[in-house]
Amino acid sequence: MTDRLPDLIDAFAGRRVLVIGDAMLDGYVEGTCGRICPEAPVPVVDVCRSAAAPGGAGNTAANASALGAAVTLLGVTGDDTAADELGGALVAAGVSPAHLLRQAGRRTLAKRRVVAAGQVICRLDQGDTFPAAEDVEAGLIDRLSDAWAGAEAVVVSDYGYGVLTPAVIAALAGLQRRSPRVVVGDSKKLPAFRHAGLTAVKPNYPETLRLLGLDHEDHRPRAEALAGHGHRVLDLTGARVAAVTLDTEGGLVFERGRPPYRTYAAARPQSRASGAGDTYVAALAL
Repeated sequence: MTDRLPDLIDAFAGRRVLVIGDAMLDGYVEGTCGRICPEAPVPVVDVCRSAAAPGGAGNTAANASALGAAVTLLGVTGDDTAADELGGALVAAGVSPAHLLRQAGRRTLAKRRVVAAGQVICRLDQGDTFPAAEDVEAGLIDRLSDAWAGAEAVVVSDYGYGVLTPAVIAALAGLQRRSPRVVVGDSKKLPAFRHAGLTAVKPNYPETLRLLGLDHEDHRPRAEALAGHGHRVLDLTGARVAAVTLDTEGGLVFERGRPPYRTYAAARPQSRASGAGDTYVAALAL
């Protein structure tokens, strides 16, 4: 695989990828800290810079684009300044925000981090997570149907924030039955996609434990704890392949009729782990 990797990555160029899911804004306010606030025992951050980046499904789309794919992103935002910021961040990443449907009265999902000397000291979350309005949902399904024909692969990025409603999942399943594609699912509720014809799924370790109904207090190495459960993961999700990410332990890839395949990871600080799953699923789909 190591010898083939450059050729494999080169082959990503121009692949047509459709990403549908919960797009959000990742904001960063960065500065230095050298004193404590007199009003309360909290650090004072002298702001040096601020930045915005696509998050969630937007991050998946941005990573697929960075790997050379031609990406279409479908999702729902509010009609607010956070949606404007997200649109600008997507354009900067080479992804069009044209198919992010704006819903009046909805607050765009945003996660803003305050960082002092490289350390995240707090995160401010905002945004609505209720299901998309019926007219917006219908518009999303129409655009999904239109975009499907031109896609070679589809990534479902579902944080459970109201975009992947039962109607949207049913529409996706119908399209997959009529015109199969490579469909990779990254969802907090993978059993909801069991009959959607997923090619592959990418749960992380806690999500896999919940899926299997296993003890979260299992103190064995994560790979050891899950190695014998690949068939159940595949049965419960309906997928042909399951890539279970294990944080610093790397991952396990399960495929029907084959032994588990173990991958390894180079550990990074927890503060740099945000969006790792989005990055993984983009590469997995390609």
